[in-house]
Parts: sequence; C-alpha cells; structure tokens
Amino acid sequence: MVHAPEIITTERLVLRRPALSDASDVFAYAHDAEVTRYMVWPTHAKIGESLAFLETCTLRWESGEEYCWAITVKPEDRMVGMIGCRVREYAADFGYVLNRMAWGHGYATEAACAVVTWLSSLPHIDRIWATCDADNRASVRVLEKAGLVYEGCLRRSTIRPNLSPKPRDTFVFALVQDRE
Repeated sequence: MVHAPEIITTERLVLRRPALSDASDVFAYAHDAEVTRYMVWPTHAKIGESLAFLETCTLRWESGEEYCWAITVKPEDRMVGMIGCRVREYAADFGYVLNRMAWGHGYATEAACAVVTWLSSLPHIDRIWATCDADNRASVRVLEKAGLVYEGCLRRSTIRPNLSPKPRDTFVFALVQDRE
C-alpha cells in the first residue's frame, strides 16, 4: 500500500485530508448543478450525502483504495474543492472538483500539478491518467496544463447522471513515464 502525504503544499494551496467538519463546504459545491454537471455522481440534495461522502473518504484512505485531499486556499483552511487519486500497481488516476466561486483562478491546475508531481515521484508508477467529458473544455485545459497528453476518446463510455442517463463520450489524458 502506498503511503500518501496527508498534506501537500503549493504556492497558493494546501491540500489536506478532509474532515467530517468539511461537510458544509462539500455541500456548497456538491449541490450546485453547474459544478456537478460533468461529474459521475449525482448532485447532492441533502447535506447528509456530503457527510456520507466524507465518511467514505476516510475509509478509502485507510484501506489505500483512494486518497482524497481537501483543496484549501492559503491562509484560510476552508475547503474550495476536492482532488483524489487511486493508485493501482503501475498506474494512478485522479479527478477533482471545485466550488464555482473558485473557478478561473488556476486552483484546479495547481492542485492537479501537485498530485501529478507526487504520483510521478513514486518509483512504481509508469502511468498517470485522468478522464473528462468530451464537452468539458475547462477540464481539458487543466489536464493539459498538468502535463497529461490527450490519448483518445472513449465513445459513449461514461454516464454523467446530471446530464443524461445515457453514456457520453469521454476523453482520456495520460502522462506516461519511461522508467527504463
């Protein structure tokens, strides 16, 4: 099992393990239909869903299944979003979400770069990848700025429940490290 850092610090951000006390901040973005538009999980209708999500984050961290960090902007300790990754053998994937009030400041790119840097430092990781909906141009830019390269489109591969019950096209981006 990988031992993920509990805190990752960048120039403007602190990525830290989320706490149950972050439920209202999670709900602030998770109940916003514009924020959750391209997510693979439904928009939260009640704060209890956000609390349950945070409980799951703790369990997944402890088991090594997934590592999630609250994205906070210095010097505040208030969550403006979340970024998480899953490490599997030689590959790791990641995803993120930001409160709409935090859009347009480069926070998603800065957080993604920090997680990609950490994942790149793991000697057994050869592939770091992420996906986004084919219509999500903002995420395309974030993934490119984080050093990932477009690999292709998975046609009708992912259901985005806040957009459609039918599978949608998904772009795949990756950073492949040649360790030989």
